[in-house]
Amino acid sequence: MKTPSSQLIKDIAALRQKKARDAAGLILVEGRHPIEEALKAGLVLRHIFVQPDEPGGLPAIPLPVEPFAGDEKSMARMASTDSAPPCLAVFERPALRKDVPGSFVLALDEIQDPGNLGTLIRSAIAFGVDAVMLTEGSVEPYNPKVIRASAGLVFAVPIISKKRAAFSAEFANGWTIYATTGQPQARSYREVEYAGPCVIVLGNEGRGISEALLQGCKVQPLTIPMTEAVESLNVAISGSIVLAEAAARRKAMQPAGQGG
Repeated sequence: MKTPSSQLIKDIAALRQKKARDAAGLILVEGRHPIEEALKAGLVLRHIFVQPDEPGGLPAIPLPVEPFAGDEKSMARMASTDSAPPCLAVFERPALRKDVPGSFVLALDEIQDPGNLGTLIRSAIAFGVDAVMLTEGSVEPYNPKVIRASAGLVFAVPIISKKRAAFSAEFANGWTIYATTGQPQARSYREVEYAGPCVIVLGNEGRGISEALLQGCKVQPLTIPMTEAVESLNVAISGSIVLAEAAARRKAMQPAGQGG
């Protein structure tokens, strides 16, 4: 393994900050499994650092570049976590998409907590979502905390970037739009079919879904019935509940013999 220079370690440590990631067009991926997910997704690997004495540090997938040997101190300096990971890599940042593939989409309006976004992306993949859409103001999908919370699965699903003003043009015709809300007329998430092209919309942790996002759209408001002891659920939990139900309904409507 190669030995990294102090300048390279300094440059990679700077990637913990969004400003540096934006300027370099690079992302930081920590841990063996997220690195393997990035490699499987075809991301371009620039550098990889491995603690030689750490078990399971080297990814099981063949690497296109020679690894650097990193000691605990240098790995801790580069990492965004409190402790040094056994392996750490730098990839070229994948471009966000503008087109919408598939017919089952999760739209997230200004989700700001990295843990929530990572969890929702992981649930989206678990329940067969074709793409995840983010509006302006959302946390960066390739933030190191999002990557960790998604277990690297952020690289396994198309991530779409859309302005709120473009939402209705994309989804108003031919799509059914389901939005989680506390409106009195909202139906239980268990009472709808989720048939055909559909998009499930979740909003900001504090403010919910922006009115600007849904202007010009015909929306079916959803709610999750709860006991009076609980006022609301975390957006990642509520989103996962709705996605699980939607996936089950969509699967049940498939012709016999079709999987997925």
